Amino acid sequence: MIEGATVVGDLLRPDGRGQPGSIDRPTLWLWNAIKRQIHLASGLPSEALTTATLTPWIEARRAPADADAYWASVYDRLPSPEPIIQRLRRRFCIGYEMPPWLIRLLDEHAVPYVDIRLHPVRFLDDLLFAARASAPETQAALLAIAVHETEVLATAGLREAMCCFISDARVPDNTLLIAGQRRFDSTQIVGGEFFDAFPRAAEIHAICAGYPAIVLKPHPQDSHHSLLEVASAAPTRVIGVINDNVYRMLSLPQISAVLTVNSSLAHEAPYFGKHVHTLAPLPISLGWRGAAPDPGVHASMDDVVLTPDFWRIVLAPHTRVTAVDGVRLRPKPNRLRIALDSFWNYQEIDTDRIPRSA
Repeated sequence: MIEGATVVGDLLRPDGRGQPGSIDRPTLWLWNAIKRQIHLASGLPSEALTTATLTPWIEARRAPADADAYWASVYDRLPSPEPIIQRLRRRFCIGYEMPPWLIRLLDEHAVPYVDIRLHPVRFLDDLLFAARASAPETQAALLAIAVHETEVLATAGLREAMCCFISDARVPDNTLLIAGQRRFDSTQIVGGEFFDAFPRAAEIHAICAGYPAIVLKPHPQDSHHSLLEVASAAPTRVIGVINDNVYRMLSLPQISAVLTVNSSLAHEAPYFGKHVHTLAPLPISLGWRGAAPDPGVHASMDDVVLTPDFWRIVLAPHTRVTAVDGVRLRPKPNRLRIALDSFWNYQEIDTDRIPRSA
């Protein structure tokens, strides 16, 4: 039996100055959003584990100048993690985008958990969560209440209809969209280092050469990425850098494919009929309602995650829970986008703002 619940993220992820604490704000966001529901579901106390009490331990392991490199080097397996596991014993762990080292640690010490992260498909009427549980019965239950993939297909059609209706293409047929990402993001950690496109220039140029034209789309929070630099020298027509709405671009029939390291666009683009080239494994696999139970997939969840019933399902194998009440939050447009202040490219296609021309 567990004694409480702990929300925890990637404690080794540094901020932009090499200091601990980059993950603290989203960890506290998730805890504040669900702590009342956990109590209603189980009566158990909950807490957020941030870097505040671990800062000396973290700083002793690396200098600020080496923080990013150290984070990447231990991303798969963390040596000497005793201070962390001591805080998580006899707890139910609620991970916010848990790194592989934390998943390994919990599995090795038989600490039950659910990993929750923002879903990579972000063009629906609101954001989704993606959730994966350590208990097989919980994993099956989550997939049974997941979002239907049909909703994604229908919404992609509506987005495409709107974007094509109000704008015209200014790119040639069969254009390849190349999407950048944040250079120092967890998705870019491959084999203990951050992804570097230059050693794979020949492969990238060969992909680009299969299209008559390419456009370069930087990430809105990081305009530089080695993939974009390498692609800019590809042996094909480079139209240039665009900052247009990405869903408008995906809606254009002239865009036929996407090249990315492993962006969320790799999940989204096929719903718009685009071929996808990736250069690294995708961070997660997705499961929709009706999918066969699979311990490796993240179930696609809407704001049911914010209800006590969700936490009754998740906590039931590990503690006593209260009776199911069927309560759901009343519908509200963009509830999670507003709560997270995270609209990304979505805002330009579903508010009063009109997308700019390409």
